Amino acid sequence: MESFPDKIAEICLKCFENLPKTGKPGSQEWTVLSGIVRELEGNLAVVALGTGSKCIGRSKMSKNGDILNDSHAEIICKRSFIRYIYSQLEHGGDSFVWDENRKKFSLKNGVKFHFFTTQTPCGDASIFPEQIDHEIGEVIEEIPSKRPKLEIQENYEENSGKPRKIHKTGGKSLLEHSPDINCELMGLVRTKPGRGDPTLSVSCSDKLSKWVHLGLQGALLSSILTDPVYLQSFTILSSAPFNETALNRALYDRLGPIELPAPFRRTRVEIHRSSKTFEFAKNDQRRPCDAAISYSLVPVDEKRIEVAVDGKRQGLTKKQYGNPGIGRLKICKRELYEKFLHVCRLKGIPLRKNDEFLLYKEAKMLDEIYVKAKRVVRGKFDSWTVKNEGLLEFFID
Repeated sequence: MESFPDKIAEICLKCFENLPKTGKPGSQEWTVLSGIVRELEGNLAVVALGTGSKCIGRSKMSKNGDILNDSHAEIICKRSFIRYIYSQLEHGGDSFVWDENRKKFSLKNGVKFHFFTTQTPCGDASIFPEQIDHEIGEVIEEIPSKRPKLEIQENYEENSGKPRKIHKTGGKSLLEHSPDINCELMGLVRTKPGRGDPTLSVSCSDKLSKWVHLGLQGALLSSILTDPVYLQSFTILSSAPFNETALNRALYDRLGPIELPAPFRRTRVEIHRSSKTFEFAKNDQRRPCDAAISYSLVPVDEKRIEVAVDGKRQGLTKKQYGNPGIGRLKICKRELYEKFLHVCRLKGIPLRKNDEFLLYKEAKMLDEIYVKAKRVVRGKFDSWTVKNEGLLEFFID
């Protein structure tokens, strides 16, 4: 009988396999695949998928909210999931229910969401001594053992003084350290790995840690949902370099004890491995695929699948890019903000002021409890990237 983790992996891999060829890696390319699966009354359905491994640099970021800053699979998947939620709220799907008295939506009883990915998230979850876990993985370098950044229950210093091999995926920490130790320090917030124009996007480990404390719904949806939307489990392929201690450190341990205002809480996701394989997994002979794919379980006439390159819809001319009908990706900030305002109007949800002039950054502050909880979580990290406020000062005309 197939295990539950294998069922989660299989349904995501099958969904990817059934997507059109456009945006998929070539024979000499690799990508990461992430998915979110809804469980309801024992039935499983893929509601969001994302592929990708790239980010844009700070010089390419848009003040109009129409370009994706981060196209790593986990983030594409999460944004695709938010699009799915808006579709559920708009069309009355089977995952959420409307509460007329509270003027908010609630997740239906029995609905659970499971996260799947083919590769260990970049950042802190991918930094671990090979000697702790003998899973097959890429060895980057052999360096003398040093004391880790964070004191956590697991003692990494049992073999202090002996050389140890470190698995890492790159990405610069946001604290100033000399390059020779930067690669080994554990528990740090890191930007996404890459060359050239530096990115302001923090690693997937950092974002996943935020999600297990604040939920996947983000700031906008928090103001119209009764509760955060948390993950039940996290499944990763057995073939990927992986260490469960490192993943737990990345998600929870490096933050230490934490108290969040209700309804937010620290959620311990179940961590699973799957024996399934992914044909486009990363290896030394392959180069990263430039494209990213977004899939959301929305009505067929709303275009479930999109392909992005450099944060924009693939294959656009400059003239087409300015056309909102075809130019922007449905999962960019601006499009998701439009969906938020549309649902608020549809259900008569009151906002603080005329939504016609409500800036995106103002809308993100509507749920004061979410803002407070987010501040608590970020305060547990040593640092976090600071983006230009002007990038959030757009409104929908």
